[in-house]
Amino acid sequence: MWLFGQALALSFIVDAAATGGYGLRNPAFAEINSRLVENLASNNVQDWLECTAILSALVDIDMLDDTQQTRIASQLRTLLGRPSLVVGGEAAKIFVRLVGKKWPVVVTSMETNINLSLEWLGNQDSKVRRMTAMLIVEELQKSAPALLYSHLPSVISLLCMSLMDPEIEVRLAAASALGHCLLLVYEQDQPTQEQTLGPLLETQQQGYRTASIEGLHATLLISHSMIKHRCAYMQERFSQTCELALGLKDHHDPVIREAAISLLPELAFCNPQAFCQPAHDGEAMIARSCNFLIRLAATDERDRAAALLALGAIALACHVSFIPFLEPTTRAIRDVLVQRALASNPVASPVEDKTVFAILQTIAWLAVAMGPALAPYMSSILDLMFTMGLSDTLCQSLKVLQNEIGELLPAIRGRLLDMVSVILLDTPFRPTHPSLDRLEQSMGTVSLHHGALPDKHNLGNRPAEATVSYIVASARHSPVTPEVLVLALNTLSTFDFSQENLSEFVRLNVLQYLVHADVAVRKQTIHAVSHIMLSDPIYATPIGAGAEVVSQVVQGLVAASIADRDIDVRLTAITVLNCNSLFDFQMGKSQNIQKLLLLLNDEVFDMRLNALAVAGRLAKKNPAYLLPTLRRMVTQLLTEFDLAHGSSEREECIQLLITLAQTAEYWVRPFVDNILDIITPYIADSPPQLASKLFDIVAALARVGGGCMAPYHDKLLTSITLALGDQASAPKRMSALQALQDCIAYSGMSIDPQTKYQPLFMALTRMVKSEPEDKRADITRVIGSIGAVDRRRYKLTMTNIAGAGAAIAVGTGDDAAKALEGRKKDGRRSKKSRRYGGPAPNVMTVFNGDKPQDYMIGGVPVKKYGQPFIDG
Repeated sequence: MWLFGQALALSFIVDAAATGGYGLRNPAFAEINSRLVENLASNNVQDWLECTAILSALVDIDMLDDTQQTRIASQLRTLLGRPSLVVGGEAAKIFVRLVGKKWPVVVTSMETNINLSLEWLGNQDSKVRRMTAMLIVEELQKSAPALLYSHLPSVISLLCMSLMDPEIEVRLAAASALGHCLLLVYEQDQPTQEQTLGPLLETQQQGYRTASIEGLHATLLISHSMIKHRCAYMQERFSQTCELALGLKDHHDPVIREAAISLLPELAFCNPQAFCQPAHDGEAMIARSCNFLIRLAATDERDRAAALLALGAIALACHVSFIPFLEPTTRAIRDVLVQRALASNPVASPVEDKTVFAILQTIAWLAVAMGPALAPYMSSILDLMFTMGLSDTLCQSLKVLQNEIGELLPAIRGRLLDMVSVILLDTPFRPTHPSLDRLEQSMGTVSLHHGALPDKHNLGNRPAEATVSYIVASARHSPVTPEVLVLALNTLSTFDFSQENLSEFVRLNVLQYLVHADVAVRKQTIHAVSHIMLSDPIYATPIGAGAEVVSQVVQGLVAASIADRDIDVRLTAITVLNCNSLFDFQMGKSQNIQKLLLLLNDEVFDMRLNALAVAGRLAKKNPAYLLPTLRRMVTQLLTEFDLAHGSSEREECIQLLITLAQTAEYWVRPFVDNILDIITPYIADSPPQLASKLFDIVAALARVGGGCMAPYHDKLLTSITLALGDQASAPKRMSALQALQDCIAYSGMSIDPQTKYQPLFMALTRMVKSEPEDKRADITRVIGSIGAVDRRRYKLTMTNIAGAGAAIAVGTGDDAAKALEGRKKDGRRSKKSRRYGGPAPNVMTVFNGDKPQDYMIGGVPVKKYGQPFIDG
């Protein structure tokens, strides 16, 4: 149902774009509104989630009227009050996005909404409303912190009540919201901080005095939040907090124990020097903590995961000071791994899965903290890591190990290939040796990559080859599900195996998964083979054994992009071909081009777009096969654009033409006049989104056409000037600015801004003042490329074009057009006056008037920079 809601909202956007508006009369909006009303009246959580999906899509629309905005805000307020935490969380995210949009209906009712959230936060009868209010507080701190400043004392006081709640879920949610509030508290001055944190400190002391589970947990959660956010109050009470954590580490309640254990690494990060410094009356805090955690990890299965994660985090915080505890920590990790490897049941329980994650994460943290100092201890741990099976956590840990300890890279690469090969083929990976392969083929024997399987009970004293064989055996015991296949293929696409010869492995074994029944497996196969081809230089040569493998890979990708029944797989395949020029040599063959041209008629627009991009790029390599089709494609797109009924169809045609101009480049130049003749009349009266696309294609054609754009400069400047003054659409203004810049840079458009195009110059100077900071550099660059200003001519012409700037300030239309049409045509001065006296001329006028035509073309010196474009 949720996906249906997203599809319904998307259809509304598409239909609205086709009809040119998002008004209430749009039938798609009426259908969506009726669907929202129906789902809001339902008691089904899935229907409410569908409402959140629809509203999430509608919020992104910038052209909704006031009635629609009011209706959306009202419907969202209804969703926030539903008795479902999942729905409340999604609605809270949408609510914060509404705040960022600054809709009038939201701004005027903001104080009411925040007071309602505070009321829910103090509602002890409704758990869902309290937790929804906590989610709203978190989202407001992330996106609109200014709204929370005045309410921080009330919010923290109400969160203190929730920290003492009997339910652990509420306490954890309150602690998370408290952490976000503390980020704002620490931005205040010291007296305000003390006043705001007063109730929090009282709750901390009260919870410790009560000695109840809720009170002790609240005390630990408050200490954790304040230490994590570097509270100065906790720095003063660092030793007391350390004693609190060590005093509760052996508590009978598992929640208290876990909170106390997780507090220890936070203390180490808060003040590493004090944490590692020996105390006057005993050993250092790091010694007391690590000795306890190592003993706990070796003996207590319940808290083993928390203890291991705490050890890894303390190593990250203390670095060199952790070296005395490195050997016992790795020994405890090895003992746990051996116990699990010797277990008769290969299926792990949830506790064991949690422990496995903690072990792998701790090893990664130890590698980051200790670096090469960990290498001597990894010889007995690395082999055991692979016995836990392939997983995302294992892959992430191995990536950290190979980055931090380079000497482990060959061992990691070999064992990963063995494990992946066993999952995909049920046999270990066997490197290709042509001479040895021919000998074995003649003898009728096949050697394996490793020797016989060892006795698992002799795991402590085993040779390296036996260990790898045991790893292979462990991989064979795990069930090969589509998820495991995706993980194995993802390993091939993320690790660097360029030192191994994977040609035969890819050609014979990996490509077969392009026809697997599972969609995710087929998609990941495409990523895997493309990564292998791109990471090894042997496949970049157009001849040799690598070229044969690339040819088969390209044939498989082309077949998948055409014949696969799933659109995501097809789009993934054609996107890989579009983004990687490595395949161009093989794609340029006639049989592959014929198949590629079939995709130009695909029903999915993204497929056509990517296929056209590939075809345009291949036109440079095999023009005889592609140019006739591309010429016919340009004519067809122009005809469809001219006869289209909606703006969405025209946008698709323009986007395809832009792609063709960007990829085929000068092969499109003969069609520049035809394209401009068709699109120029539509620029002024098109909707903002379509007008933005039209300016984009003008910029693309300027890069390709060069001097062919000269006859259209006056018309384009008129349209660009009107677009720069349109305050209703920022994307349209930026596209017009880019079109102006490219026309000046590539097509030789030299402008006298004060005598001929005064409204254009005024629009640009106004944009410098009104546009965001990140856009002003581009605007200034365009002004600089136009040319210097003649001050005397500026004063003479200002009296003749009065009022033109006002027309641009209004926004659009006829007044600005008339101002442009009625511009004064100032004559050019004689060479004598320019040479011996008078004011300084316009720089661009001198460049294009004083220099010979064969030397200066469009303001570009030909002899120095070469011919910028060829007039034809």
